[in-house]
Amino acid sequence: MLSKRAFVYITLAACALLSISYWWKLSQPVTLVDALTDHLSCVSYSPFHKPGQTPLGGEMSISEEQIETDLTALAQRFDCVRTYSVTQGMQEVPRLAQKLGIKVLLGIWIGREQGSNEKELTIAVDLARKYPSVIRAIIVGNEVLLRREQPPAMMRAYVERVKAAVPGVPVTYADVWEFWLRYQKDLLDSVSFATVHILPYWEDDPIGIDDAVGHVSQIYRHAKAELKGKEVLIGETGWPSYGRQRQEAEPTLVNQARFIREFALRAELEKTPYNIIEAFDQPWKRDSEGAVGGYWGLYDADGNTKFPFRGPVAEAPFWSHAAYAAMFAFFGLFALAQWKQQRLEGKSLLPLLAVSISGGGAWVGFVRDMVMTNRTLLEWAYSNLYAALLLAVTFVLGGTLAAWCSTGCPPPNLAPASHLVRWLRHKDQSFDGSSRLLGALRFVFLFGAALVCLTLAFDLRSRDFPVALFSVPAVGLALLAWIKGKREADLEEILLAGWIGFAGLWIAVAEHIIIVQDEPWRLADGINQHALEWAALCLLLAGSVLIPVFVELRTRQRQNT
Repeated sequence: MLSKRAFVYITLAACALLSISYWWKLSQPVTLVDALTDHLSCVSYSPFHKPGQTPLGGEMSISEEQIETDLTALAQRFDCVRTYSVTQGMQEVPRLAQKLGIKVLLGIWIGREQGSNEKELTIAVDLARKYPSVIRAIIVGNEVLLRREQPPAMMRAYVERVKAAVPGVPVTYADVWEFWLRYQKDLLDSVSFATVHILPYWEDDPIGIDDAVGHVSQIYRHAKAELKGKEVLIGETGWPSYGRQRQEAEPTLVNQARFIREFALRAELEKTPYNIIEAFDQPWKRDSEGAVGGYWGLYDADGNTKFPFRGPVAEAPFWSHAAYAAMFAFFGLFALAQWKQQRLEGKSLLPLLAVSISGGGAWVGFVRDMVMTNRTLLEWAYSNLYAALLLAVTFVLGGTLAAWCSTGCPPPNLAPASHLVRWLRHKDQSFDGSSRLLGALRFVFLFGAALVCLTLAFDLRSRDFPVALFSVPAVGLALLAWIKGKREADLEEILLAGWIGFAGLWIAVAEHIIIVQDEPWRLADGINQHALEWAALCLLLAGSVLIPVFVELRTRQRQNT
């Protein structure tokens, strides 16, 4: 039977190997199918990709210079652009597109406010009359029925009004494919062709990358059959490069490149008209859709191409190098601390090395999450705080576990939150400084995990799983609790742990339940690895508090009987 010390060694070594494997995989070029050409059909263009830019509110207007720079870049890879509005600077797109030799699917934004709708309609009609050779078609409204901002009868009236105003230009309406099929009786006769959105990631039953392109092709054929032979344009299809996983649909750069290449190839072979979403990453979308909303672009927010249309693609080589550098730096700091304190034996270097690899990899993983997800000063403030706390908990737990492995001396106790309050108010000295530090770090990460679980419980669709941030404290606290085998928690920690354990299990189950309108619920065929990883961390955090409490209660019960 393994001793506790051997088990701790093996656990720390396994975590280190997982960290090395994870970052090594992200640095490896992946061979993908090549696109037929470096030129694709059409792409959605929104200029709100620079810091602070957003279309929400309607007050911001993008400069002509920025739009021309963007379109110049897009003209090198696309034959046309699809827009969604003709205000906030977007009225310049047709003129600039004519200059650059590309076409425009001119979008009219339709919302709840009649005044704004009228302004959009008037400007769009004027542009279509002024640039008839540039406007490939006019798209009156985008997912208006999905958002329930106008009834089908009003959308039909808008479409017919635009058709009458510019008779030589095709006019259509765009929505997700289910809504087009649902309301086809109201709209089909009024449009020149139907524009459907097919996004495998956002389906009620998300589609994994292996089946994504086949799914789009199948739904396209189904839509054409249901829409009585009307011409159909795939107005939006694509794949995100970063964000939370939904069932088997995992947003990665490699998966995005794979989808775009495979879809473009299939669309060319099947002669399918399409538009890719989207040109540039849109940071402002992270606020309403989670991190994933900001990473559908083929260009990043700074205008750099994210991947080529030919050749291998690596997920995150820069971040992999940063992770390895952090692992060495962590080990150097641990070794320096040991040399100065001279309280750890040479054999403690092995667990210190394992903790350094795991902690360094986790810390860089969380920093990457910060860079990719943060938008506001508040987000940067609390994420930087937790980044510093992750450093602290790595060094404190790592040093504690290494000291126990090398000397066998009992680790410090963990002061409960109630003592920390008494110490702050009355300078209670029931616990020493090391115990207070460990206890404080435990409470901070329990509290943080409880808040994350709360936000996930109410917004499971778009919230991310912060696995990197909580991996070190979850594993370290669980090992420490197992080593000591005694209760070191009061009511505050018990309540937090109880909620974390329950919520972690509920989130893992809920993430694998498929609910489609007008159909009974069912379990997903695939597995969401991110959700299961988060559930496992929740159970480790909860178990580090609750299991010693449960053991103590059982022991008391036996003694009483």
